[in-house]
Amino acid sequence: MKKIFFLFLLFVSKTFSQEIDITDALKQIEFGNIQNAKRTLQELSAQNSSDPSVIFLDAVLTTNGSEAFKKYSIVYEKYPKSNYADASLYRIFSYHYAMGLYKKAETYLSKLKTEYPNSPYIKSADRNIPDETIAENVSEPQTKPAEKFNYTIQAGAFLNADNAKKLCEQFKADGYTCEITTKEIGGSILNVVNIGKFANEEETKSVLDYLSDKYKINGRTVLLNN
Repeated sequence: MKKIFFLFLLFVSKTFSQEIDITDALKQIEFGNIQNAKRTLQELSAQNSSDPSVIFLDAVLTTNGSEAFKKYSIVYEKYPKSNYADASLYRIFSYHYAMGLYKKAETYLSKLKTEYPNSPYIKSADRNIPDETIAENVSEPQTKPAEKFNYTIQAGAFLNADNAKKLCEQFKADGYTCEITTKEIGGSILNVVNIGKFANEEETKSVLDYLSDKYKINGRTVLLNN
């Protein structure tokens, strides 16, 4: 799937010519030559850092999921007719899907189909989306033990496993339990960092505040997969 994704990118880069050509950098990424691709990014950024193709390349090379999401959003929102607008929208969809934000993911999938009906990414993005509303409002049996843990906090999602591990170790050093789970989305493996286990959502509020104050992270309370 990852190889197919980059083949799509290479095809698109040859279709348009008004933007900076990032074909060589995408080829380097496909072959695993990340450092070479990063050097190319530096050179292209020096030419025009606001070029949408350059911003897209920057996003592809960004290992922090939330930071990459912001860059993809710039490409899609500010340059909707650019070479990689549909690819960026696909990545935005994938990010929300990986975080379990299924309603939001479905919204972006709908945009992809409506705004870019000929996009090759539609087939990759078109998958079963769980009913988030039902999942988040399941009534718990009254016989359930009070000490059972029902929730955790998703603190982030990373393409780079080492970044996820480093963040997890920081949380552990602060006295919190931390677990990393993986999700495969569109050929990319996201490493999701989960903090703590809680009996109810009220208990997560202090940890959410902690994440925001110390790490500038907007965590999300989610149901545990019991």
